[in-house]
Amino acid sequence: MEVRTARRPDLIEIGRLAHEVWWEAYAGLVTSNTINRTLDANYAPSVLAERLLKHFCFLAESDGETVGFAEGVPGDDRIVLETLYCREGGDVDVGRRLVDQIHGLAPTLPMCSDVVLGHLTAESFFESAGFAPGEIMEEEVEGEHIVRRRWWLPGTPAQAGVPNHE
Repeated sequence: MEVRTARRPDLIEIGRLAHEVWWEAYAGLVTSNTINRTLDANYAPSVLAERLLKHFCFLAESDGETVGFAEGVPGDDRIVLETLYCREGGDVDVGRRLVDQIHGLAPTLPMCSDVVLGHLTAESFFESAGFAPGEIMEEEVEGEHIVRRRWWLPGTPAQAGVPNHE
């Protein structure tokens, strides 16, 4: 498996993966209208192209097939894992490798990711990857009331005498 920076030619594959994962993961947790509106708003090629320019995006490939995608946004006090998609039934290692790639951007910072409550596969993954459950947030997503839990992965302490270049 290879993890690399996502590029413009990957836009269609990223969109396909997002559609596949959203329908598998969120059917039953949110309405089909919310899924459709979210996919339309966030995964059109023009929107994805802008995200590739503004955020850190990585793609995982195995045997020429896209098996995962991650998008991260480093900030002053944390890294936000905005997106983590892995094909259903795929190796858990795909998600871990993508998380490691994003966290490696600023390893001394904690990383967080928000998960819709009830998305048991994601909750289980984050727990097994060393994240701890955090605050509960209520919000509107495409007009639907959603409850999410923020999951936190601690940063690694900076080593004494080693400059921090973040």
